[in-house]
Amino acid sequence: MTDPLLRLEIEALIAEFAWRIDRGDPASVADLFAPDGWYGRSTGERSVGRDAIRAAYAARAERQAEAGVRTARHLFTNLRLERRDADSAAGSCILLLFAADGPPPHPAVPLLVQDYDDTYRRIDGSWLFASRAVAKVFVGENFAPVLPLGATA
Repeated sequence: MTDPLLRLEIEALIAEFAWRIDRGDPASVADLFAPDGWYGRSTGERSVGRDAIRAAYAARAERQAEAGVRTARHLFTNLRLERRDADSAAGSCILLLFAADGPPPHPAVPLLVQDYDDTYRRIDGSWLFASRAVAKVFVGENFAPVLPLGATA
């Protein structure tokens, strides 16, 4: 069984990730990653380091500026954790995404179900993502990627 404190801290990290994308400042998602951390897809695209992750969210924001308001809710569940040592762990969870352009309300139709395989590192007492690898499992008919991971500036 996983250490309950580790679980609470990683759940808080994942919840903060979702909140910043959906209701906060998406560019600040990069601050939830270790300085050398990466965020990538199973298809190979990968943004490495906070600057690259921040650039991916800036490109997402540019798309939003053209499309108008983006309404999204990232729902994470089924967290499974494995502590590696005092300052590192690995985990997996599932994303259920509802998203649409325009102000709410929208029909409650899932856009994406995706697996997240993460590694975490504790730096200066705080848990951060060392890596986030995502893989699509179910894709809604209106799905179109909005986060250009791996793009060069």
